[in-house]
Amino acid sequence: MFRKLLITTLFTALSAQAIAADVIASRIVSAANPLTQIITALGAEATLVGIDQTSHTSPSLNKIPDIGYRIALSSEGILALKPDLVLLAFDSGPQTVLEQIKQSGVEMIQFPELVDVDHIQDAISTIAAKTGREKSGIALSKKVADDAQRLQLMSEQQPPLNGFFILQEAQLGSPQISGAHTSADKLLNLLNIKNLFANDFNNYRAVSLENQLKKRPDIVLIGHRGHFGTAAQEKGEPIPPFQRRSSGMENWPEALQPKCVFEVNMSHYLVYGIHIFSEGEALLTAINACLQEQ
Repeated sequence: MFRKLLITTLFTALSAQAIAADVIASRIVSAANPLTQIITALGAEATLVGIDQTSHTSPSLNKIPDIGYRIALSSEGILALKPDLVLLAFDSGPQTVLEQIKQSGVEMIQFPELVDVDHIQDAISTIAAKTGREKSGIALSKKVADDAQRLQLMSEQQPPLNGFFILQEAQLGSPQISGAHTSADKLLNLLNIKNLFANDFNNYRAVSLENQLKKRPDIVLIGHRGHFGTAAQEKGEPIPPFQRRSSGMENWPEALQPKCVFEVNMSHYLVYGIHIFSEGEALLTAINACLQEQ
């Protein structure tokens, strides 16, 4: 999973040099949260003139014009911002919009899906070169690799855990729960928590309370799209990564309550990018602290 640091550094430097011959971008549109994260971490947030819906994760990013959802982009809306570089996710679209942006002459880079450390490092290298921040890119690539290695070692040292991920608790009806082949399933794997619904179905599916109770999870993670409380949202404060729920699961019998329940912000934990490993380590540390109290 991990490259030797020397190889990573040399590859990053060489890739950056190859791209650096191009003009440094000063007006960037980012159509994916993982790419926006990289730009911000490199200190290039001031170059952003437009970002997609999922990238509005801080007060400063909330001030940047919204270009819509990454799979339903508008060429008119993007080109109206007069970008000199458009960064796209592997699934950005529709394809007709991408063709229109390409025909406009604006430089466009579409990244493959970021599925591991190597893919994240390649994206860092490309964006660092396009923003003239090659040295920062090398440092960021090393940090991501170090964070990933720490999380892997930490998760391997903990006893096996069982759990599942609820995609925002439903007000009416059964909540959507993650099966296999989802971002939430990938998060559980990173934390070395066995997804109790991975063998039952793919993607997300509504699951009744009765079937949830049958699984007897140690850990339940509940994903939210916004703040965990209205007070912070009204103040415009940054969204916290996670919060432990001391009251456990609503409507569950006391005898069947999971050992630990955490609400997690999906803009942090369902985005496979530069922060997933460090924030995964923080969440796993909190989970272990909770378990020690049992």
